[in-house]
Amino acid sequence: MNAARRERNILWVTAAAHFLSHFSMLVFPSLALVLGETFGMSFDQVLALSFWMYLLYGLGALPAGVLTDLWRPRYMLAICLLAMAGFSILAAASGRPATLRLALAGLGLAGSIYHPAGMALITRGIARRGRALGINGVWGNLGVVAAPFATGLLTMLCGWRGAYIALAVPCLVAGVWALFLHVEGEAPEPDVTRNAGRRRLALSFAVLCGAMMMGGLAYRGQTLVLPAWFSEQAALLVAAVEGLDWLPRTGRALFAATSLTSLSYLAGAAGQVLGGRLADRCDLRRMYILFHGISLPLLYLLGSLSDVPLLLCALGYAFFAFGMQPIENSLVSALTPPRLRSTGFGLKFILSFGVGSSAVHLVGGWQQAGGLASVFPRLSLFLAALLLLAGLLWRLTRRWDLRNN
Repeated sequence: MNAARRERNILWVTAAAHFLSHFSMLVFPSLALVLGETFGMSFDQVLALSFWMYLLYGLGALPAGVLTDLWRPRYMLAICLLAMAGFSILAAASGRPATLRLALAGLGLAGSIYHPAGMALITRGIARRGRALGINGVWGNLGVVAAPFATGLLTMLCGWRGAYIALAVPCLVAGVWALFLHVEGEAPEPDVTRNAGRRRLALSFAVLCGAMMMGGLAYRGQTLVLPAWFSEQAALLVAAVEGLDWLPRTGRALFAATSLTSLSYLAGAAGQVLGGRLADRCDLRRMYILFHGISLPLLYLLGSLSDVPLLLCALGYAFFAFGMQPIENSLVSALTPPRLRSTGFGLKFILSFGVGSSAVHLVGGWQQAGGLASVFPRLSLFLAALLLLAGLLWRLTRRWDLRNN
């Protein structure tokens, strides 16, 4: 098999898995209000059902990364997708909150395998790493975009269980696809770690991990509350969607809020393309600081806006918050030796998603104490801490050429 075809195969299967991985994590927030009515629970109690899902989505990344470095990434990717299909079916069949909590936890653990395995396939097997990470990121972002919209639509048409049944089918198909994927051969890549001192390299990666942890808390927090915030603050936009007579009457408000959430995340796909291109052409540290520096004030402002200004601000935030991901993944790749690449990505996602899962409890407490409006300014403090750590990373690595090419 020639190199171009091999790279195409890797990109398509990892893109599909990335879409499904993020889709699976964002079905639940869009169902929070409906699940509260179904099980007779308050908003913060419903959010607590997802704690283990988000925690394991992060914590499972490190052992998954170690196993991927020892085994074949495509087999790990197949296990990820097939297990996601099984736990999605269990979630759809849940009759009690305890069963749903178990299914969600399993879904998070299965999904945790994707990033170490998928990122390893891309960074080891595709020469134009930044571009490939950007395209892969677009598909992950499309999963984020599609989840609220599809969940709202399916819930309106066939109930909340239909959303999890719909997730299981493509996971099963993609899992079989990954199992028989041919990815022999590896692409050449730059390795800045050869000329870097071990202590300085370890310290630099630790600082990057701290920055990614701060980013994970901000990211997870806003995904948990944005659908509910649109429902509360975008009354004019929600009313416009509710007024569409061709939609079934039941669930129109939920569909409207989740559609606005999906629309705002759609801007992130364009950001991923730009971020991927800049990652191949510019200093990774400079772009990392730039993208986060712009997203910070936008996240802060989300808590004080409504209707069209709220939507525009959410679009801008998503563009830069998601656009930095190919840049961040390129930094992880640049600061880890090839033989430990999957372990490096495992560490990233255990911090960004595992520690980020604590946002479930933080957001629940903030919402109870000061309402949803108080959540966004507090989340922006995590981005402020991230920027300080990014500045320290720049100082530690100022003599290194941190570019993809």
